[in-house]
Amino acid sequence: MKNKIFTKKVLIFLLVIVFVTIVFFGSYYLLKNDFRIKSFDKEYSYNYKEEFKYVPAEVCYGNVFSCKKIKSINKGKVDTSKLGKYNIKYSYNYKDKKYVLNQLVYVKDSIKPVLKIEDKKALLCPNGNISKLNITVTDNYDKDLSNKIKYSYNKDKDRVIVEVTDSNKNTTYKELEVIKDDKINPVIELNGLSTRSFIVGDTYTDEGAKAIDNCDGELKVEVSNNVDFNKPGDYEIVYTAKDSSGNESKVSRKIIVKALETGSRIVYLTFDDGPSEYTSELLDILKKYNVKATFFVTGNGDDRLIKREFDEGHTIALHTNSHNYSYLYSSVNNYFDDLYAIQNKVKNVTGTSPNLIRFPGGSSNTVSMNYDGGIGIMSILTREVEARGFRYFDWNVSSGDAGGTESSDQVYINVISTLKEGSSIVLQHDTKKFSIDAVERIIKYCEENGYTFATLKENSPGAHHGVNN
Repeated sequence: MKNKIFTKKVLIFLLVIVFVTIVFFGSYYLLKNDFRIKSFDKEYSYNYKEEFKYVPAEVCYGNVFSCKKIKSINKGKVDTSKLGKYNIKYSYNYKDKKYVLNQLVYVKDSIKPVLKIEDKKALLCPNGNISKLNITVTDNYDKDLSNKIKYSYNKDKDRVIVEVTDSNKNTTYKELEVIKDDKINPVIELNGLSTRSFIVGDTYTDEGAKAIDNCDGELKVEVSNNVDFNKPGDYEIVYTAKDSSGNESKVSRKIIVKALETGSRIVYLTFDDGPSEYTSELLDILKKYNVKATFFVTGNGDDRLIKREFDEGHTIALHTNSHNYSYLYSSVNNYFDDLYAIQNKVKNVTGTSPNLIRFPGGSSNTVSMNYDGGIGIMSILTREVEARGFRYFDWNVSSGDAGGTESSDQVYINVISTLKEGSSIVLQHDTKKFSIDAVERIIKYCEENGYTFATLKENSPGAHHGVNN
């Protein structure tokens, strides 16, 4: 009995101590002045390019009965145009006391791509492929995701699934009903223009065509070609492609072969001083329109470009090896040593020895007077080259690219405004980028206005200037 009474007293004593402690410390906390947080998010997330706003804590200084609200001082920047993690520091100052809170801000891309499909149904090809659909897909972060579209066939649902996932693993997909009968013809695209004009005796390397089928992809193209370049007339090259479902397409290219008659409007594009770093670009343009030109080459460029000119059907002619006026025109021997040097080089590259030439500066140049010692070297050379089996060509249409002209617009105007009714031998330089930039427009103008392109040959109409030295 006594033990029970003692135990009860001890328990009461302990409870009293606990109560006094709680009251004491509770009162201390309630009455103590300090920084107090009402609400605060330690982590915060924004979407890509979403407007950023600081989200500080609600902080006051004081006790539970009286607490003064404190404004934060924000430090740290968040660039929502860049995904990642950012640190923001919020500082709260009251008199000489300071309180700091740190917040992690995440910039994420959580928006799914937008998938728009014009087709209401999808074609399941006989070979199991799914025909490409008319789809546009955009994403707020990756922009164009056209090359990320995936197609699959759900056999259980008998549905085609179109799915696209952006770089941040946000996925959008749609289901389409299925068509299983392929009735779509292949699409044939011609390389180059659909109409070509040539003169009798010209050569032509067919540019071919490309056929794409919605089910089979790229198809073999059969070509029917009965063009006779030795006989004037209108011809057709027919391109045919058939897919595995039996759908067939045909496209033709019209070839016009003209006789070289008096009054024919022939344009000879000629380029001097190359090859250069710009020659490749020029050859691409000429190939695009299947126009052949004449290149008066020097020994200063890349031999591989001379080989490409030759292989693509252009005429390789000679413009001397060095193009050095002071050396070339100081003596007849120097000139021919230099001319034979470039002729041998071309022979090594192409296997042929050209005999068409152009004098640096043209046959009418007077700069040669500065180096020939008064012998009238141009009068001598113009006779001597013919005696040695060469034929020289000047020009009767100048682009001006070797003079004061420095814009492609002016080169274009200079050429088209001085074209002749008969033969126009146009002078340009494939060492001048601005001059090459005008070539495509010159070609289009000539084709639209009844001119035919040709390369210089031994029997081509000449263009000789008056010799002034």
